[in-house]
Amino acid sequence: MVDKIVRTERLELVDRHGRLRAVLAYEEDSEHPSLTFLDADGQTRVIVGISWNQMPQIQLTAPDGTARVALVVRPDGMGMVVIMDEQQRSKTMTPTDT
Repeated sequence: MVDKIVRTERLELVDRHGRLRAVLAYEEDSEHPSLTFLDADGQTRVIVGISWNQMPQIQLTAPDGTARVALVVRPDGMGMVVIMDEQQRSKTMTPTDT
């Protein structure tokens, strides 16, 4: 018989070479779950999770691991896209931007 439920605080997915490629975890410092995807070099490339204000977000990163694009749902329910440049300056776009 197959167990139908697996309970853990952290689940790591590795490739055939043993390199860590994804982590599904409960983050104790933020107290939120997240799913992180890593490239073959071990750099974080995508994070899907719940932000500090309980709202869903997706973060896309550059090859060096720095955040470049975030898709966020704001507390008022509006969607928002945040784009960061090399100096970590951000531009925010919402559906009301024209």
